[in-house]
Amino acid sequence: MKKTWFVGLVLAVIICGCDDNSSLRKDFLNPPLGFRMNQNIHNVPMDSVGQDSLIESYYRNGYGGFASNVDFHHYLTDEGMKSFVRFSNQVRKRGMSLWLYDERGYPSGNAGDLVIKSNPAWESMGLYEKDTLIEVGQLRFSLPPGELVSASAFPAWHNITDWESKIDLNMQVRNGVLSWNVPKGTWKILAVTKYRLYENFQACAKDAGKLGANYPSLMLPEVTKKFIELTHEAYRKYMGDDLGAWFVSTFTDEPSLMAVPFGLFPWSVIPWIGLLSDEVHKRYGYRPEEKLEFLFMDKGPKGQEVRYQYFNTMADLIANNYFKPIKQWCREHNFKSGGHLLLEETLMAHVPLYGNAFRCMQEMDAPGIDVLSCFPALTPVHSPKLASSAAELSGATRVMCEPCPVADRIKLGGQETPADHVRGFLNIQLLGGVTDFNNYLQLSNSDQEEKKKFNTYVARISMLLRGGYTKADIAVVYPIETMWTKWIPEPVSVAGWDSVSGGDPDAVMVEQSFRNVSRFLYNHRWEYAYIDSKAIIDGEVKDGILVHGLLQWKVVILPAINTLPAEAWEKLALFAKTGGIIISLDASPENSESHFPDETVLKIGKEIFSGPNKSVILNDWSPAELNGQLTKLLVKDFRLGDEQVPVRYCHRMINGKDVYFLINDSDKEVKTSLRFDQNRGLTEWDPASGETRSVRRTIELHLLPFHGKVYR
Repeated sequence: MKKTWFVGLVLAVIICGCDDNSSLRKDFLNPPLGFRMNQNIHNVPMDSVGQDSLIESYYRNGYGGFASNVDFHHYLTDEGMKSFVRFSNQVRKRGMSLWLYDERGYPSGNAGDLVIKSNPAWESMGLYEKDTLIEVGQLRFSLPPGELVSASAFPAWHNITDWESKIDLNMQVRNGVLSWNVPKGTWKILAVTKYRLYENFQACAKDAGKLGANYPSLMLPEVTKKFIELTHEAYRKYMGDDLGAWFVSTFTDEPSLMAVPFGLFPWSVIPWIGLLSDEVHKRYGYRPEEKLEFLFMDKGPKGQEVRYQYFNTMADLIANNYFKPIKQWCREHNFKSGGHLLLEETLMAHVPLYGNAFRCMQEMDAPGIDVLSCFPALTPVHSPKLASSAAELSGATRVMCEPCPVADRIKLGGQETPADHVRGFLNIQLLGGVTDFNNYLQLSNSDQEEKKKFNTYVARISMLLRGGYTKADIAVVYPIETMWTKWIPEPVSVAGWDSVSGGDPDAVMVEQSFRNVSRFLYNHRWEYAYIDSKAIIDGEVKDGILVHGLLQWKVVILPAINTLPAEAWEKLALFAKTGGIIISLDASPENSESHFPDETVLKIGKEIFSGPNKSVILNDWSPAELNGQLTKLLVKDFRLGDEQVPVRYCHRMINGKDVYFLINDSDKEVKTSLRFDQNRGLTEWDPASGETRSVRRTIELHLLPFHGKVYR
């Protein structure tokens, strides 16, 4: 007995000494303010008494700071800016953090309405499409709103349309109506107009609509230049060149290309601007207006090619002309650019709003998400992982979440989510890689003491998980290139805070495959990261491992992906040839960026998924089937005595040390045995109590409802 006690004491001393846990334990009991949640405050009191009272109130409740801005009612005025500087000074004196909210209301990018007022020609535009099938007779066909781009007819029979036999009907249009004496046969009618993206879109439906402010196109570099001049430069003027002395990061709120309607909408629509047409012509030798039938209608090879080229160009323009210049300006002034996109939860919105949302996230130093329900059961698990994976691939170290339980307030009659469920929701965000919270959540179901405990719980976890990188053997490829080819523009609308209704079934299938495999990996305790085709191309293959900096993956999962750049397919072929494993779900290699299909890619697919390679294609896969495949290939980080308990986890590598965060994803306590695969010394950190203890390789795991523990 004495010997066992002595060995345990020596082991504890070794662990503490090697891990420098003494200092960490001290901070763990009372985490620094920089790890605590922030509150979003947009209309800070103008008077000093009100400001000081506000700061003190949140400080007493355990918050770490604020995401804030010049008062909306005194927006960018001298009076407003001086008052905000005074508020910011008081926040800094308290040792609290500040994030700079970059807009008056939302969506960001318009400075309230000042950007578009400076040049109305910058207005965000779209191509509106309407089609029908008609036989012989007299046609009267009402067009979508706006200026006519093209009205055409194509012969059609037996569900086949002859796109090459186009009849131009532009001269048959008068006052927005197409009139045509239809010849014998069946005809596909296609009409396209160009019109602003305002009515029925977010800029009108949300806060900016209260200003009556049309929205500028974020593909135009002049828009970003004016936005920075009006907003960021104003703060620099009053607060100095070193804005990092004041702020952690900016907080941009849902800037986008607008082209997802809010509410029922009768037309198909995609973003458009003259610059986009020019850039497509520069790259590919044609203008998209010349190939509208392929862009909007054709599911065949030509349509896939045109859509790939269109949305890829669109993605480059918004990433390079909006997000990247803001990031560069912020870096020049010593702080980060951050915030979140619109509808980052659904790939069906990624295409019309950004072309490539992952690409846009990588052009931020602190990319993030918002979540409009704080019930864990309603929380998408892939959203925080998308933002954190984009951050890791680009070298960013901070990931933001904006909890805003408006959906819950509607459901609960104005009340917020119960506190225990909120804790479970925040666990999921932390597990997914979130490092910072900027809240509209008020924790209104908790008193002051409970709010302090709540904030301390989150800060303890954030402190232990911040830094390092995700230690994952599995990479899931972001299927945006396949979405470009399959996303046929159709009437859609926002169906909820995390989904879009309507859309082409083939594109919906890709989205579902992506969501399903993400949820499967989360539920079955397989740590993973998202990668895009650029990460594949930039990565190195070393003995069957795909390496990207410190990140290394042994298994690459392709969710319903049939299209990638040729260079990415070639890298994956080398990966498989040297022992890496590719698991393709519901699709197989087919297209490159230039050929639809591509004979070389088809050959690569046969090489990857035949012969001695362990790579497989799983069609209509089940969780049990995929879990069986992964179990044969990889060793889990730990085993549970009861594999059915709702325990989820993440695995990070921080300063060369393994860090695991395990959560109970349910409202019932969990008790089961836990055996780690690694045999190194571990300490258990309980964020609820602040207690730490040395543990063995095998322990009894006890997690209260919606609680988590960290093991280092």
